[in-house]
Amino acid sequence: AALITAMGREALQRCVDVTSETVGLEVIYGDTDSIMINTMMSGEDKFDQVFALGEKVKREVNKLYKTMELEIDGVFKSMLLLKKKKYAALMIEEGRDGSLTTTRETKGLDLVRRDWCTLSRQAGSAVLDFILSGKSRDEVVSEICAYLSDIKEKVDRNELGIEQYIITKQLTK
Repeated sequence: AALITAMGREALQRCVDVTSETVGLEVIYGDTDSIMINTMMSGEDKFDQVFALGEKVKREVNKLYKTMELEIDGVFKSMLLLKKKKYAALMIEEGRDGSLTTTRETKGLDLVRRDWCTLSRQAGSAVLDFILSGKSRDEVVSEICAYLSDIKEKVDRNELGIEQYIITKQLTK
């Protein structure tokens, strides 16, 4: 088990080295089986260029191994990386007809947990949407403050139904 882990770490580090030294891109996150690369390109019109860079990294890394192959999981338009295995991002995907669609992907964030009430999950989701919107920091902060103030007012005036506050949690042994 230790050998497998060590070999995995070595392969991941070689991937990081190839990405930064050979291709000249910054690795912003690395996990046990993946890396995330900052291409510093914005706009959906850059999707083809970003994907081409990913393919270049993939080719360079795959040259190093005979039995392991790197794959591209996705291209993110914007991302909130909190810590290991906890992030939210807008993923850009190309359809069969060549059209681009954007979907939000969340991994490891508390807002997907069942032991939070509906109001908390909805508020967390809305705040994520504001953060990932691509607007300026000042606009995002202003919109989040206005949104949360509105929720506070509704809570204070008892305008939200009791179902918004219910926490469902499965009981186990």
